[in-house]
Amino acid sequence: MLVWYRKGSLALGALVFVWIVTGFDMNGRSVWIKDPNLSPVNETQMFLYDTFPPEFLWGVGTSAFQVEGSQWKDGKGPSIWEYFIQSPLRAGSMTDDDSSDSYTFLEKDLSALDFLGVSSYQFSISWPRLFPTGVVTAVNEKGLHYYNRLLNSLLHRRIEPVVTLYHWDLPLTLQEEYGGWKNESLVDIFSDFAMFCFKAFGDRVKYWITVHNPYLVAWQGYGTGIHAPGERQEGAAVYTVGHNLIKTDQCPTQSGEQGTVPKAPPNEMPGAEVTHFTCQLYQEQRYL
Repeated sequence: MLVWYRKGSLALGALVFVWIVTGFDMNGRSVWIKDPNLSPVNETQMFLYDTFPPEFLWGVGTSAFQVEGSQWKDGKGPSIWEYFIQSPLRAGSMTDDDSSDSYTFLEKDLSALDFLGVSSYQFSISWPRLFPTGVVTAVNEKGLHYYNRLLNSLLHRRIEPVVTLYHWDLPLTLQEEYGGWKNESLVDIFSDFAMFCFKAFGDRVKYWITVHNPYLVAWQGYGTGIHAPGERQEGAAVYTVGHNLIKTDQCPTQSGEQGTVPKAPPNEMPGAEVTHFTCQLYQEQRYL
């Protein structure tokens, strides 16, 4: 490579370089005109609009804590994230009110989905909005009404709901009284929560996600401490958390049996007639 140190020479060198790369007419298209078959992409890898099957789900996704807002409204209980972002563990100015407040402005968000023309919408159910302490006893009726309204509105718009059971907002009571996911008891408590959701919403939901990215829950929540609950534990604790999260993959089905990832393609599963619901653990990495 030749290097010019004088300013005039440097400018000339840059001009020559651009001239060679982009083409003699200073237009990049001339490069392709010379060799129209030149392409860095193999034709088998070309992205074509009409290569997607008709049943392909185009969609967007959210999580409850990020978009619902109204964290202290209508009987909702606190989660570990409300505590975390207001504690010295969390540096920054974010508060639990920093969201689109979808709980209040649901119709506006539904209109946005209409505008985008999506065919699916992934969202998570706020565990403490249904059960403020995390334990499945009497359900918070206003929270239940919200999710029923959301699901019914999606189906009315022919938008397929994809529901995440746990997207990190563990009820604070379970963290304080049990130690969070370090305690194996949470697996059974979560199973009760999952069973309730299957029974309450399963007639309208075909696609379930058990835990969103359990790797980050374990490593960042209990290892590095940069996520809620903000604990910095030794390696053994992190693996214990990961192990317990994996156990949630075997959550009970509506029939009371242990759930497994469905063998049949999702589009072959019946809709409202489904009586055997399954859980699928969505994750990037798995602990053993």
